[in-house]
Amino acid sequence: MAPIALRPVAPEDVGRLTVLLMETYAFYGDPDPIPASEAAERLRRYLGAQPGYEAVLASSEGIDIGYAIYAPVFWTSDCRIALFLKEIFVLERWRNRGVGRDLMRCLAQVALQRDWPRIVWTVDRRNRPALRFYRTIPGAREVNKDVYVIGSESLRRLSK
Repeated sequence: MAPIALRPVAPEDVGRLTVLLMETYAFYGDPDPIPASEAAERLRRYLGAQPGYEAVLASSEGIDIGYAIYAPVFWTSDCRIALFLKEIFVLERWRNRGVGRDLMRCLAQVALQRDWPRIVWTVDRRNRPALRFYRTIPGAREVNKDVYVIGSESLRRLSK
């Protein structure tokens, strides 16, 4: 098996990250919520911004095969910062080869270097392969909480 290289996403990598993000939309079976050009512009704008996101790109033999997008989040139970994993994605033909675990290991290293005591993420309950994968992560536990999201027009209505 070819070695897997991981590195932080830099501004010059945004186009490559955009391609993988479009693959993510296809994986979930949803039409692209925004055009790739707009996604790239937003990724570029928020990469490393405050607030914003950071990302890790996985590649093998010069081919981009996966990524993880994360950001800090304030955790009220101990009033510390946690690493919030927003998205982790590996191209289908590269799954079950350790890429996801390598990405999670990289995020654990980031959290420890920054003295962030935890990684937090959500998973779609219908994504059985992801659930199986997360159950293999040492110490990972499912928290009995549901996630709610409000956006767009509903957000405007709520604000009035």
